This record gives sequence, structure tokens and C-alpha cells, in this order.
Amino acid sequence: MTKNFDPRPVPDKNWFHSKNVALLQCLLTVGTTLASYAIALYMGHVKLWPIPMISYCGVHPPEKFVFSIGLVCSAFLMFLFIWIIECAGKVYSSRKTAWLLGFPSSLGLMVLAVCNCEEEPNLHYIGAITYFLTTAIYCLLCSFKELNLTKEKRTAWVTVRQFLSLVNLTFSLALGVLFAFGYQGTDWEVAFSEWTAVWAAEFYVLTFYWDLGDEFFIEQVKEFFGMEVRDNGKYKLVYDDEFALDMD
Repeated sequence: MTKNFDPRPVPDKNWFHSKNVALLQCLLTVGTTLASYAIALYMGHVKLWPIPMISYCGVHPPEKFVFSIGLVCSAFLMFLFIWIIECAGKVYSSRKTAWLLGFPSSLGLMVLAVCNCEEEPNLHYIGAITYFLTTAIYCLLCSFKELNLTKEKRTAWVTVRQFLSLVNLTFSLALGVLFAFGYQGTDWEVAFSEWTAVWAAEFYVLTFYWDLGDEFFIEQVKEFFGMEVRDNGKYKLVYDDEFALDMD
């Protein structure tokens, strides 16, 4: 048993809007990278120009502590965000896409945050490649291919996400091309591509702050497991009491 979508807040169900997860993830990731860069710059560990790769801002203390803690927390929020848009009424991701691309992206971010590029270079770059590759494909699929999961109307935010997903893909691929042609991490072209790809991905997430709006709350977002709904690729908002009855 499900209810038709009702945009009005549910009594005692309004403690935290889902849209705030998108906002927090973006602010935390962007804030962490900028703070780490500023501290590393102040300590003389990096130069103002050429701009360093983000990874180089998390090598030495004290900035590496800010870098690791901030990005690990961001990876957790990314995991939660992907779960929200996979399960919410406004869905842009199928379960398969979330598990094959979305969640590995958050795991890659966590690995590169914990393992810096000098102490554990192999693990760091495995995490980085996983993050950039899966994020680029995930954003692209969610923006162009999977809109028909809920027949979502094309809003301005859909168009913005499509643009940002292409920017992210372009500069993620540029990283690989530059390294293939012998560019080093100290070259500004590499660093510029990395910063642009990361920020494009984060601003992509930020658009959901407005697109999810005030309709969805963390404890409200559940997926209806009925075979008919699943087979039709449709998702509905299910309330806790009804969810329990459906599962009995």
C-alpha cells in the first residue's frame, strides 16, 4: 500500500531535508580542498603558482589532517546522497548504476583521502582513478540516460547537470591524456584539469539542493519494493507505517 506523492511535510517527519545532504557534501568537499590548499600554502609546502594538484595539498602536516578528515566525511555524505537520489521520488539513478558507479566513487574518494600520494602512492592513485572514472560515468548516465525512470520534466537544473557532467567528463579524460603525453603532477595543466573536474562534480551535486526542494526528508525516503513498481521502473514515497505493512 502506497500513497500518492504529497509535497506537504509529514508530521514529526521533518527533522532534516534530504536536499541538505547535497549542500553539505558540496560545501565540505570544496571547503576541504580550499582549506588544505591555504594551509599548505601558508606552511610553504606548495606554491601559489603553478597551482598544485589537490593531492599535493594533503601530504604534510598539518594540512593532511584537514584533507583526510574532510574528504572522508565528504565520502560518507556522497554515499548518503547517492542513496537519496536512487531511492527518492525524484530519482536520477537506478539501483544498478548506484552500486556499480555511485558507491564505488565514494569509496575511491575515501581511499585517496586516507592514503596520500607520497606515503601510499599506489593506493592513492587507485582511489583517484576509481573516483574520477566512476564519477564521470555516473554523472553522465544520471544526466542523460536515466531521466525516463520517473519521466522527470526537463527543468533548468536538468540542463545545468548535463552541462556539468560534460565538463567533469572532459577534464577527467584530460587528466589521463595529459599523463599519457608525459605531463607531470607539477604541471599547471594537470592541476587545472583536476580542480575543474572535482568542482564540476561537486556543483553537479549542489544542484539537487534546489531540485529536491522541501518535499523530501531523510527518514521519509524509502523505496517501495513491490515487483510491479520495480518492473515498471517507478519509485514512490513510502511512509514508515506503510513500509512495515508492505514488508510483512
